[in-house]
Amino acid sequence: MTGSGFSDGLERFVQRHISSVEQVEVLLLLHRTAPRRWGAVAASRELRLDPVSVARRLAEFHDSGVLDVQAGDEALEYWYVASSIAPDRTLGELATAYQTRRTSLINLIFAKPADDARAFADAFRLRKREE
Repeated sequence: MTGSGFSDGLERFVQRHISSVEQVEVLLLLHRTAPRRWGAVAASRELRLDPVSVARRLAEFHDSGVLDVQAGDEALEYWYVASSIAPDRTLGELATAYQTRRTSLINLIFAKPADDARAFADAFRLRKREE
């Protein structure tokens, strides 16, 4: 366990693959309903989210190896298959955290971008040259 109270595996997964609550909701839908295949429009209706945004989230998860994809009759269809990148154990913990410790999980998600932005800004910080 880490300082956040989440497992190291969940923290690593969130740091690498999650940058919004919307992503959590999309991923948990696919995990919960596996092996069902979802298009962006159907998933957006189920979650009551913008279809363009859901399509972007699905593509991001596919690009990072979290979801599989195949061309369907009308659109791309995505589905969750457990893998070393997104094991069932980690996504089960993500689902539990989202249900029972939502505020802590959201804090974990949004703590990362600030750290990344700070590191990026520090890379460009001008330092006094010592002479």
